[in-house]
Amino acid sequence: MSTNSMISLRPQNFIRQLPWRVGSKAALGFVLLLAIFSLVGWLYLTDASRVTTTSYRIDELRMELDHVRNENAALILEIAELKALSRVEKRAFELGFRPASRVEYLRVNDFPVLLESSTKDVYDIDYEAHSVDAFIEDVEAPSWWEEKLDQIAAWLEGRDTSNYVRPVVSE
Repeated sequence: MSTNSMISLRPQNFIRQLPWRVGSKAALGFVLLLAIFSLVGWLYLTDASRVTTTSYRIDELRMELDHVRNENAALILEIAELKALSRVEKRAFELGFRPASRVEYLRVNDFPVLLESSTKDVYDIDYEAHSVDAFIEDVEAPSWWEEKLDQIAAWLEGRDTSNYVRPVVSE
């Protein structure tokens, strides 16, 4: 006789015949362990998803910032080109303005003129420190950035840029 027994493949019989049957406490422990690993994995994936989303948003904002900086640089260049003396002279000529060929000075009789020494005493103003020339130099002195933009504009127009050197003013 043979000792082979017949194995039934019905689910109720198949589970009863498995050699690795587990007790209810072990099964509960396994399910809890699986739930904990699933929870940790879910937390990790949601956190990684948030980090990735934030990273993409930062990249978008950096690209937008670069775009705005490029637009600003283009506008500054356009302003420098519009402020160029040759363009202003050309536009004034188009509007009908011409260089003064004959200058006449009018003399006004009895116009009160204060001497420098008397104005210092009366108004307590130091005219040497507040001279018009110093004021014009302070106001009209282009910044380093404006000088560089003028040089770039001149280079783009094909003009000579050797005369775009900022004078050294001693104080």
